[in-house]
Amino acid sequence: MPKARVGLITVSLPRERVDLARHWNRIAREELEKSGGLDVLSRDDLALNVEDTVATARAFARDGVHSIVYLLGTWIYAPQVVRAIQEVPLPAIVWSPRDPASFSLTAAGVTHGSLDEIGLAHAFLYGSPQEPEVIQEIRRFARAAFAVGRMRGHKLGLIGGRVAGMYTTMVDMAQVTALFGADIEHVDQYRVILEAEKVPPAAVEGTIGTLRREFGTIHPPAEMVARSARLYHAIRKIVEEDGFDTIAVKCQDEVIGTYVSYCLPVSLLNDEGIVTACESDLNAALTMRVLNLLTEQAVLFADVNDVSLEEKTLRLVNCGSIPSTLAVSRKDVDLGLQYEYLGEKQGCTTIFCCKPGRVTLARLSRVKGRYVMLIATGRAFEQPKERFEEVRGAWPHAFVTLDGDPRRFVQNLRSNHMHMVYGEAEGELEKVCELLGIEPVRI
Repeated sequence: MPKARVGLITVSLPRERVDLARHWNRIAREELEKSGGLDVLSRDDLALNVEDTVATARAFARDGVHSIVYLLGTWIYAPQVVRAIQEVPLPAIVWSPRDPASFSLTAAGVTHGSLDEIGLAHAFLYGSPQEPEVIQEIRRFARAAFAVGRMRGHKLGLIGGRVAGMYTTMVDMAQVTALFGADIEHVDQYRVILEAEKVPPAAVEGTIGTLRREFGTIHPPAEMVARSARLYHAIRKIVEEDGFDTIAVKCQDEVIGTYVSYCLPVSLLNDEGIVTACESDLNAALTMRVLNLLTEQAVLFADVNDVSLEEKTLRLVNCGSIPSTLAVSRKDVDLGLQYEYLGEKQGCTTIFCCKPGRVTLARLSRVKGRYVMLIATGRAFEQPKERFEEVRGAWPHAFVTLDGDPRRFVQNLRSNHMHMVYGEAEGELEKVCELLGIEPVRI
């Protein structure tokens, strides 16, 4: 996983207990480096005045830090931090270690209050570097700042137009650029078909060979599998040529009606780390990109099919594009034939149950034009493929026992789509929301 780069600046005054400031600077650096997942930039010397703090912050910014921690080693004058945050507007934490002899908390009160009065965004943290929860809080903040920073200049490709009947998949492009720093560019689906027909036979056969070796039973006819392989290579070429970081594809009705469905190509693309959403869902693409940046994992895109209010279980179902790497093994992944009612040319669907484990679920949505993010946690559990027949036997499933209130989860559903990664990422997601001014809705 790429490391979040964080700068540590310990601020003091030369007349104060600089011995204590140096002590906390050393301990803080050691504990942050031990926490894992962070690339810590620091200096042995203290920042003893405004100019020193600003110069250090600028140097760290040139070195590519995603956030800066201002550790208050003693009593200080507020401008030492205020000016640095004004001139180097990276995500910032003001940190006071618990040490009454240093008067750090006294300094934190005036610094934190001054920043709030001026309106400079920052986080405030009080606690010892030896407290695991304190280091974990900084780690979460730094990971969130890393994700937000990587979104700046992000290029999102919309392949095809809006899917009929889904308002929640579309966005205000200017708002997305202002909030996330992402640019959205359109690609016509006709270009994909033209590129698909130009894919060399050797590339198609190579992909088919991989599917035969690594997957389970393959039910669709050979020509349908070959078309899916061509579509996969066509999208990969477009992503590379246009420099997209994330894409959303339309599929229905044009491509699945005239060529083949996107389902298997989207699954394979997400397996490879090319974050790809279905049904032109740009809010899905943004959510998935954030989850991918935080975890470096493939992200599930699926429909919320059912919530058991009594058992607190959630069934997520998708028409075939869930990443195969979310299965226990690729040998558990069968390829099925897409239902004809979705489009005349049908296509290949992945059929499997997502593996067991702790999971984090998220979804970006808008309420009267303002973004909110639903965040939930739970545990995925396996079910036999026979249970799929209750809904759609030829589609992949995920089953999750929610930690939180299922009724509140349902009340805050603002899309048919939900997204999931394995592991605990809810703290980082809340920090992302804090940095972007998005309301987190924690279930």
